[in-house]
Amino acid sequence: MERPYYIENLIQDRIDKERSKYQGTSEEFEKEFNKKIPELIKSITGGLAETIFEYCVGEENDLKKRELEIVDKIESKYKTGLTLFEGFIELNSKISSITYDKFYKIFDTYEDHQKLDTLISNHVRACQIANEIKVLVSNGFADGAFARWRTLHEICVVFLYLYDSSYEIIEMYNDYAVIEEYRKAISYNECSDFFDWEPISEKELNQLSLNKEELISKYGKDFQKSYGWTMRSLPNGKRNFKELENLVAKDNLRAVYTWSNESIHAGVSGINTKLSLRDEEQNNFLTGPNDCGFLDPIQYATDSLYEMSSVLLGMEDSILNKVLVELLVFFQNEIVKEFDRIENE
Repeated sequence: MERPYYIENLIQDRIDKERSKYQGTSEEFEKEFNKKIPELIKSITGGLAETIFEYCVGEENDLKKRELEIVDKIESKYKTGLTLFEGFIELNSKISSITYDKFYKIFDTYEDHQKLDTLISNHVRACQIANEIKVLVSNGFADGAFARWRTLHEICVVFLYLYDSSYEIIEMYNDYAVIEEYRKAISYNECSDFFDWEPISEKELNQLSLNKEELISKYGKDFQKSYGWTMRSLPNGKRNFKELENLVAKDNLRAVYTWSNESIHAGVSGINTKLSLRDEEQNNFLTGPNDCGFLDPIQYATDSLYEMSSVLLGMEDSILNKVLVELLVFFQNEIVKEFDRIENE
């Protein structure tokens, strides 16, 4: 079971046994085999299914053994850095709950509560994504972690934009869910036949369309377009994520964000270059984990979380919040230094 191509060899052995039973030449066997392919495949599969299944789900298959080896290496090499990162995420999560509990009691208007809910909801989601990045790094998936940072960066940029926005923009951001719901309903119905789903009824679609039209009447026809909820601050033709980055002074990460897209999209760059492969390994095929490439996703993830949490802490000028900001800086610096040290050994 330790052979590199165990399953392939197992199947080939079974085919060879079938051939040895055949009274005739190899060419005749091939012809006969082609005539009875479905029957023979079923026979071969039936005899091997249990063995292959046990191999695939067992601890002794090649991929599982490699995964365990990589996880052990990561645990040994990055234990301190991962522990610090876990503590950093915990601190950010507490900042989220502390801020919400404190200001929910202080605020007494619907607009203030809506803005607080919107900011905290984005911050909480960011903390969850950071936890996903931690899991991906712990298990050797640097490119997956970088892909999740891409989402974390988007949330950070939107969060910063919303923090400095008026109540109207906060309301538009939340109302835009109606536009998205309508689009999803249309897409759902377009796929319903293929998946044998029960389509959304015409009555429901009409209601969704009516909800959409009410918001277009309220805000204008541009509201239904992509990033329509930014129409009060971004001119037509520039309502996109790149302009949001510029607006909140996060455009310095544009190149990094573009690079992280390679882990998301199906472009050739994502095939040819991987964080999970060292320079001398770039020509290798990698279907599983590896024990390198974690510095970029970790340092950018900590930066995004710090940006958001420091904004929340800035809502109150207190000694406690100033200490928490310094703790965030301390954690972030120590985490980056630890991962940088390991990556450059």
